[in-house]
Amino acid sequence: MHPLHLPTSSLGVAVSLLVLALGGGVAANAASAPALDTRLSAAAPRPHERWIWTELIAFDNQQPDFGVGQYLSTTGFQPTAVCLLIGSPDFVLSHPGIEKETPLPAEYCSRDGHEFNQERKRQAWTNHQLRSLNRGLRGRGVQVYLSTFAKYYRDKTHREWISDHREVLHVRKSSGFAWALNCLARLGDGSFFEDYFAQQMVKTLRDYEFDGWHGADGWGPLSGPLHEVSFSDDMTDQFAVTSGLQLPDVVTRRCVFDVPKLTARADWILKSKRAEWSEFHAMRWARFWKTMVTALHGAKKKAVINSAWGRAPFEALYRYGIDYQRIAATGVDGIIVETVAAGLAMDPRLAGQDRHDDFLAMLMLMRACVPDTRLIFLHNVHDVVEQWDAIHHIPTVLEREIYSLANVFHTKPDGKLRPSADGFLACLGDGLKRDEWRWLEERWERAFSSLPLRTCGATVVWSTAAFHAQMGDFLKTRTWNTHHLLFHLMAEGASVQSTVDVTSLQKARGALLVPNAHLFPADELANVMRYRGGPIVLVGRKVDLLPKADVEFSDVYPPNEMWCGVYGAKPVVLLKIDRDGEEPALGDFMSLTDPKGYWDHLTYRKVSQSFIKACAQTLQRVSTPITVVAENESVALMPVEQESGRIRIAIKNRTPSYARPQIDIGQPIESVEVRSGFPSVAIRPEGSKFSVRVPGHGITVVDVVTKLK
Repeated sequence: MHPLHLPTSSLGVAVSLLVLALGGGVAANAASAPALDTRLSAAAPRPHERWIWTELIAFDNQQPDFGVGQYLSTTGFQPTAVCLLIGSPDFVLSHPGIEKETPLPAEYCSRDGHEFNQERKRQAWTNHQLRSLNRGLRGRGVQVYLSTFAKYYRDKTHREWISDHREVLHVRKSSGFAWALNCLARLGDGSFFEDYFAQQMVKTLRDYEFDGWHGADGWGPLSGPLHEVSFSDDMTDQFAVTSGLQLPDVVTRRCVFDVPKLTARADWILKSKRAEWSEFHAMRWARFWKTMVTALHGAKKKAVINSAWGRAPFEALYRYGIDYQRIAATGVDGIIVETVAAGLAMDPRLAGQDRHDDFLAMLMLMRACVPDTRLIFLHNVHDVVEQWDAIHHIPTVLEREIYSLANVFHTKPDGKLRPSADGFLACLGDGLKRDEWRWLEERWERAFSSLPLRTCGATVVWSTAAFHAQMGDFLKTRTWNTHHLLFHLMAEGASVQSTVDVTSLQKARGALLVPNAHLFPADELANVMRYRGGPIVLVGRKVDLLPKADVEFSDVYPPNEMWCGVYGAKPVVLLKIDRDGEEPALGDFMSLTDPKGYWDHLTYRKVSQSFIKACAQTLQRVSTPITVVAENESVALMPVEQESGRIRIAIKNRTPSYARPQIDIGQPIESVEVRSGFPSVAIRPEGSKFSVRVPGHGITVVDVVTKLK
């Protein structure tokens, strides 16, 4: 019996003294992980949504049906929805009605007016032809969404609405005005832009017979991080009014586009009221989307939003002012989650970094954060304008992404698994040939083949209270946020592909991973420690109010050093924790400059690589008996229980070369069958072990049938 005393927490939450008996609360496992229970009933196939994001150039206005039949024949399937990318917001802002047939500007007919794709030259479309195209798609059972950016073309082909309303332009800290739309701004008459925009959007969607609006880049968040945009006189005035803060003259004085004054204004806000600045934007974005959703739903139309530049819940709020829970509360019909690891795999700005685990962990935390919201992951394929092509240049990476993003899950309150994604949005869907669509469809069928009975690795515990506490903690200490910690553990080989809310722990099975437990309120932490389904692993800062762990170790960079504690198991920690460089002098945390690009990480306090590796190996030892006994540095595993005596294992290669790992599942094997397209060989297991080849940066999926006892 270990009494657990929980005094008033450091987060300022007053709690009563709790006494908790741990003896029967944490599974009293020995050093080895529990054997898998594979004698379970078969799982049913699972449905999923197939969305396509494409430009108008994908269709053909020279055909009687405007190319709908040919396009769907080429894809080989009926999409759930097509998001038709007409990148200019002027399509909505200047929409005059559709009574008279008129030609559409070039930047409506293709993104930025580019001349051609792999299939055809840009065609000159009219407004009536576009309406007929929508009718044709909807007549075939396909929903059609209007997709827009917040881009200003500076009257390239016609006089744009923004040219007469420059008060809605971005105002950047370092450069003054920018040629992009700030949809949170107020118009010159004092009214909010969103009120006009909602009115115009309803009219546009009705006239063209769209089913809804896809708010893409620039519609939440803005086209840049909060430390750069938008510091206009208007936005600062909104900040002062909504926050109720007494702001100094350096903030409230009129700046217009004066860069030195804007810089002084921004520096004061970022150093003195950084959390409040994020909170202000979170409130404004919730108001913007509530206005849009209310108007669109009133017109029987739908609204979906892109996630905040691919960032997980905390960074979305801190860097961009987007609170996914508030966005979900507006009634939005879905979030397109920007899982763009495949696209970034070819980006020279990342210098060969593999961001697979980064975006995979982000998707998992998104589902935990908004468990009841439709989430559609962004499925990189190719983009003519941005000039990247995943399907041709990195097909093994793309195959790995498709399977992985479709096979992370959340444990619902009833104990059933819900996929972190309800489907995908293929980006982009123009210029692809039939064999290329078939290649994709084969991988979709494999990735979404069935819902597993359970995942075999650790389950991440989500706490909304801890999420909200992270802002103050990060600003004060620069401790790794939950997402940053999680994806580094996954990158070091920890099999983690499920989440559970702290209120539903009684429905979880197997080992728990509790990241940054020091942010959990006392009652939630007590609930964690009552868990009976397996070992508990805490990684973050040490929680002093907990009893001594069965195994614990700390990093070598104080103060506020990272710590790992294991309850309910006694794994052997093989690695020595060593310093791998000096901790940089971060100085005043509130004066640090955050990166501009979403692909760059925030600045954190130093954590040694050996500590993260030790945490990952410890977590792996207590969560699954499945181990990689040869070439373990080359691969990572995603194992799940499928049905009685059957385990499906996705083996992901981290290296550019072929790998041939040897895997031990911890019990005698009857057979191993390859389920992926490669390799086409018969596998002959030996006892509890087998080997298989995995393509560079790719994936091999196998079904392992165990010998029933």
